[in-house]
Amino acid sequence: MPKTGSATSAALASPSARVAKRVLTQAFIEADIPYAEEDALEIILAATGLDKTALILKGTDPLPIEEYIVIESYMARRLLGEPVDHILGWREFFGRRFHISADVLSPRADTETLIRGTLKRLNASTQTHILDLGTGSGAIGLTVLAEVPQTNLTATDISNAALAIARKNAETLGLLERARFRQGEWWSAVSPKSVFDMILSNPPYISDAAMDTLDVEVSNYDPDIALRGGVDGLDPYHIIIAGAAAHLKSGGWLGLEIGFDQADALKNLLEAGPWHNIRVNKDLGGLDRVVWAQNSAEN
Repeated sequence: MPKTGSATSAALASPSARVAKRVLTQAFIEADIPYAEEDALEIILAATGLDKTALILKGTDPLPIEEYIVIESYMARRLLGEPVDHILGWREFFGRRFHISADVLSPRADTETLIRGTLKRLNASTQTHILDLGTGSGAIGLTVLAEVPQTNLTATDISNAALAIARKNAETLGLLERARFRQGEWWSAVSPKSVFDMILSNPPYISDAAMDTLDVEVSNYDPDIALRGGVDGLDPYHIIIAGAAAHLKSGGWLGLEIGFDQADALKNLLEAGPWHNIRVNKDLGGLDRVVWAQNSAEN
């Protein structure tokens, strides 16, 4: 993997933002980094404070030395394999920036499938209370709060460090007053008497065998606890489904993100309980991504 050196430094001597972007893109291509141009653009925009329009209008101006230093630092980290979202400390999700760290799973575009399904099922004019189990960065629950002002959120996680990130995101987005955070493993974080209008979760669902095949940018930077789902990847689903009906209003929806090959297994689990209207949604890549089920039990 190429390293930053005299040639790159010389190319970046008093560059403009556009020149810096070209240099970074070429360096990332030579290092076989996927999405080289996209990563270069994100780094340039973050380091300079420009947006895409300003990059067009002002991109030929020489960079201030302090911005040049930041760009070189970010480039070096990316060439060593660190993902851009970890370098910057945030990732965009459903049109909003979410703080991330090594303590949370960086939200992916695939998870927006769960958000779209949620918005179709929530009545925007009715006060509702949702539960986000294993919230991590808070991206799922907080996005719903931002999109549906009548909604309140309880978000749980086993990790206090993750909950600190979720609280920070709630504060940044101006949603703290409608969000409550509870620490604990799955249902242990939820009051036995609590009943919700909707329960959402993107639990760990990678099987033990598949964990060994993950890209290093995932395995080295996303927390193991947010990825590993047991021998078959289904351990968290057994726990969630076993307790969900007791905490969900009759007619309320359970929405679960899944691995692309887990839909049949999840449908079998749900069909053994008090669930109906079981549906599978595909992500934008055409892969099974979310399972929905409606509670038929009375609470």
